[in-house]
Amino acid sequence: MRKFLAVSLVSLALFEVLMFPVSVKAEGEQPRHYLEENDSRYEAFQAEYPDIPFDKVVAYVNANADLAPYSDVETIGRPSDFRTLVHKNFALPSGYVPDDIVSLPGGGELRSAAAAAFIDMRDAAGRLGLNLVVRSSYRSHGSQVASYDLVAGNYGVMNAEASVARPGHSEHQLGLALDIVHKAGTTGPLTVQGFDVSEEFYWLLEHGHEYGFILRYGRELEHIHRYVYEPWHWRYVGVKIATAMFDEGISTFEEYYGKYLSPALRAKRRSHRIAPPVLIANCE
Repeated sequence: MRKFLAVSLVSLALFEVLMFPVSVKAEGEQPRHYLEENDSRYEAFQAEYPDIPFDKVVAYVNANADLAPYSDVETIGRPSDFRTLVHKNFALPSGYVPDDIVSLPGGGELRSAAAAAFIDMRDAAGRLGLNLVVRSSYRSHGSQVASYDLVAGNYGVMNAEASVARPGHSEHQLGLALDIVHKAGTTGPLTVQGFDVSEEFYWLLEHGHEYGFILRYGRELEHIHRYVYEPWHWRYVGVKIATAMFDEGISTFEEYYGKYLSPALRAKRRSHRIAPPVLIANCE
């Protein structure tokens, strides 16, 4: 019996080595979302940002956040998925238009699930005397062209690149993003200025995830999401993901995507769902 078990353990160990080879880094140092094909990119990004923990470096690289903006652009395969990541290196298919856009009370448009979630969130905030007002929501490709050209024409291309997505790279075109404004004082105009010190903003930080919304472009994370800090820009990703990000302290959708959603990572997980050989002990 002992001899059989010893042989079985050796066989199992050999199987694991063949099926799950260990890379140059020690196995214990690798986070679960580590992809060997990205090893050199992890090292380069870690060298550029030595203060970022390695597990975050791996996630950011898996989400292509290490690439130069608008270089090596990939076209998104399933843009209608709420888990879609769109940024400067992930582009929407040409001419993409969501097929479930609906109007919001008071103006604006979103995809139906995001619209229903926002209305619930707005009503919950309203019961506390807070006022979530939409300044911008769904934008068509043509609308994004106009927005980008307006900023570039008035403030220069450099400012446009930092604050407005190029057409085909905007979360607004997904129909899942909102720019939320508030009143400057009791009689002031609706504005995004000072939104990050408003009661509405602090409430969103604590409760937005309960309705499926995340702050998309946070402070001091510009080197990851590649835009200026935008406390007014909120993205619908669904309650499950938004709550997981809140509970895990994940500050960017890039990090969540790189840990759990990248196609290469999911393919790796599928390939590793191979059961080891069945070892049937002869107890007689």
